[in-house]
Amino acid sequence: MFNFPGAGRMNLGEDQALPKEICILPFPYEEVLLQGETKELRLYEDRFIQLFDYCMENHGGVVGMGMLADSGIIQTVPLCEVEAYNRMEELGILVTIRVVGRATLFDLTQQEPYIKAVCVEISDTAPPNLDLPNLVAQNIETSILTLSSMEYQLQEAASRGDDEVLEMLESDDEMRARAVKAKLQDDNFYEEDNVFNFDAAYDEEDDDHIDLDEDDDEDDDDDDDDDDDDDDDDTDLDEYGYAEDRAGKFRIAYKVAKMYDMQGYTVQQPPGEGERSAQDLTALSWAAFSTDDMLDEQDATYRIQALDINDLFERLKLASLMLKEKKAELKTKLEQVGINYSLPDESDSEDE
Repeated sequence: MFNFPGAGRMNLGEDQALPKEICILPFPYEEVLLQGETKELRLYEDRFIQLFDYCMENHGGVVGMGMLADSGIIQTVPLCEVEAYNRMEELGILVTIRVVGRATLFDLTQQEPYIKAVCVEISDTAPPNLDLPNLVAQNIETSILTLSSMEYQLQEAASRGDDEVLEMLESDDEMRARAVKAKLQDDNFYEEDNVFNFDAAYDEEDDDHIDLDEDDDEDDDDDDDDDDDDDDDDTDLDEYGYAEDRAGKFRIAYKVAKMYDMQGYTVQQPPGEGERSAQDLTALSWAAFSTDDMLDEQDATYRIQALDINDLFERLKLASLMLKEKKAELKTKLEQVGINYSLPDESDSEDE
């Protein structure tokens, strides 16, 4: 992380992109955005209007999203493109930004009236063989479906009006986030505490999956029908029911992340029949972190850690670990309201 004022320097590797200037819009780290996600802003302070004008004129509308933690600005930043804007005399500038990439901050060159920095764009590295990433991706899909089922049962219990159930649902986030707040200041945050146990997280016998691409051909066939509907893609997806539960949100997030993926991929071995490509796996690895309506500190911490990982396989493993924790938390909640839910990998763990 960079501390204000001043910034350290990094040595560039031979295979890294060239450093470039970028303007930085500051945000609380809980508001971090990932690949393809959007945010609407109202810029009314003079310094941010100056920043907007400068990045539109000199940087093609690309701006960095500077995530502020207690110790300074987080070194890895989402790269956002101005997707739409509207200048209004009394309100300032209404702006929609969308994440199209990532970068590492190399140096802070200006802090007033707004932040400028030198950054190096980050690209993912994919393993030459995609067999193991595809196994972890399958586990992620299964976990999403399991979470959707568990959340449905919890909502059904809450809908019965039991006061104890409602009270439990309203008080669950505080303990979950208590130990996480300090992690961003911990130098060992990315090390031993978050080691991924592949054998414990993946259930070989469970082949449930979400067909994330099943609608692509149908969408093409239904173009005539779509002309009668609104042009907004999210509205169409909502009408199909994809946004009703976590699995639906995952599906939308996957499509958006893949649509706005600007990176090229080179792998030594093409995916086998029924396997996902490196681009598909990358979109899935981002989508796994984009299925919660409200983000708490723990969710934001995982998203920032995902943002900082440039190894596709490692990010998939992190997503699987996060979802495993969410399943365990939901299982505890269900037990508190008298619902016994058996997780798919529990039998394997007990046998060991």
